[in-house]
Amino acid sequence: MDNKIIDGMKKESKKPRNAMILCYLFAVLMPLMHYLIDNDKFSDTDILLIFLWCFIFGSIGLYGWLYAIKYRVEFDNEKVYLKTLFRTIELNICDVKKYTCNRYRKSVFYQFNLFINDKKILINTRYKDEFEKVLKDYKIEQIIK
Repeated sequence: MDNKIIDGMKKESKKPRNAMILCYLFAVLMPLMHYLIDNDKFSDTDILLIFLWCFIFGSIGLYGWLYAIKYRVEFDNEKVYLKTLFRTIELNICDVKKYTCNRYRKSVFYQFNLFINDKKILINTRYKDEFEKVLKDYKIEQIIK
């Protein structure tokens, strides 16, 4: 395999993006509608709490969206490049001592935990067979849980 396989999560970023937009929209519209209509159904404390919870959930959606857009894994026969929202990792496959592979819930992604000396690096990819083939070419031991 001389090809470089590139994998990302751009398709999976739609749900957090939509949740973020919806929550931020509620965070803005709920207090606005309360003061424009001047309805006494909710107190000011209730509106403030609704705003805060919608803002918090919108911020969590923003983080999930940005993380999914920025996540990128590239691997070939010799190296693995992992780029996330906060860090970039480049590692040689020959440095990996052991690995585990599990499917992530019901998604299309598989999680590989790569053990390098005293570090553990988590890689999410859809290309399970290709990545395992590269690891098995280097005779790296798989830990089965």
